[in-house]
Parts: sequence; structure tokens; C-alpha cells
Amino acid sequence: MPELGLTFRQATSDDSDVLADLVIGTAEQEMTRVALALFGLDSLTRARALFRLTWRAAENWRTSTIAELDGEPVGMLQSGSSAMKVTPSLIVAALKALGPLGVARVVRGMRLQSKVSPRKPAGVFVISELHVSPAARGGGIGSALLGVAERRAREQSRSQMALVTLTTNPAIRLYERNGYRIAATATNRTYERLTGVSGRVLMLKDLAPTVQAP
Repeated sequence: MPELGLTFRQATSDDSDVLADLVIGTAEQEMTRVALALFGLDSLTRARALFRLTWRAAENWRTSTIAELDGEPVGMLQSGSSAMKVTPSLIVAALKALGPLGVARVVRGMRLQSKVSPRKPAGVFVISELHVSPAARGGGIGSALLGVAERRAREQSRSQMALVTLTTNPAIRLYERNGYRIAATATNRTYERLTGVSGRVLMLKDLAPTVQAP
């Protein structure tokens, strides 16, 4: 059960820093460590800068929810596609923040990541990002955010939910406890040499039809 005092709110365009802190977290986190290696980023500062650029470009805050515990942000959920439209202004901003070599490394990382991205079934409700701050883990916040996603999926009459995560992500156990199963695994030797992780898994959850009360 989630902790008392846990509330949810729609993210806004002013939440870029809050979202960046929740997604990037600390360098010791597995997903953050992999991202730093994959995209050739040498610091959390650069990682947060890249996140804010891409998040604003895709306006991903529109499909993001922030979980707050007693008014403090402790988790986030982003559903739907996180793909961004590459525009001249985004390219200029990325060059300013990362430099030409940095941008080239990010592009290489994106191409490599696509090789370990199992194809999702058509028509599924996609969870693109789900993160809980390290200090707040273990209190049911992750499960509560998954519950928010499931309610939205049902509101959209979806019959299946999907997410992709690292093969080494401890949160796989959380997803399995909430009804997800591993449906496919994609690995790549170059990805593993660079990140130390063999690849990523696709996890699916089938939604039973809601039973209407008599």
C-alpha cells in the first residue's frame, strides 16, 4: 500500500528540473550509469541538461504525472511515446549544451539503444518512464504509479500495457508483482561492452475487462 500523504498531479512545462532529478537520480543508479555510458556523458549535470532539452522538445511533460509525498516530489510516470521531433532549434540548443562531439555521441547512443528495443505490440498502452526517488523506495509509490497508468489505460479501453527496461533492472520484480511478464528480450554485444548490460526486456500486462456491478 502507498504511504499516507501520497498525491498525484499533472506535470507542467515548469517541472523540467523536478523531472530531471527524478529520472536521472544519482550516478550509482543502474539506469543512470547505463545512460551516462551509452550517451558518452561525463557528469550528471550534462545528463540533466540533455534530459531537459529533449523533454521540452517532445513536450513529454504533457503525458507525465508527478507523485508527491507530503508535498515533496518522490516519483514520476510518463506514458505514451517519448520520441522527440528534431528541429533546428533543438540541434542548436544541443550543440550549445554538449558540443559537436557530445551530440555525435548521443546520436550513436540512440542508434545503439534502438538495437535493444523490443518491438511493442500495436495498440498497447505504453509506460515510457517510471521512477521513484531512492529515499522514497519501498513505500508502495512505484505500485501506486503503475495503478495510475492502469486506470488511464482502462479509460482508453486498452487491453494491454507495455514497458521496456534493462535486463538488470531490480524493478523487474516490482513489475512482475503488479502483473507484468517478460515477453521479449533484445541483446547486443556492442551495447553490452559499452554499458555492462546485455540489453533490455519488453514487459507486458494483459488487462481483464472491467466487470460492471449489477
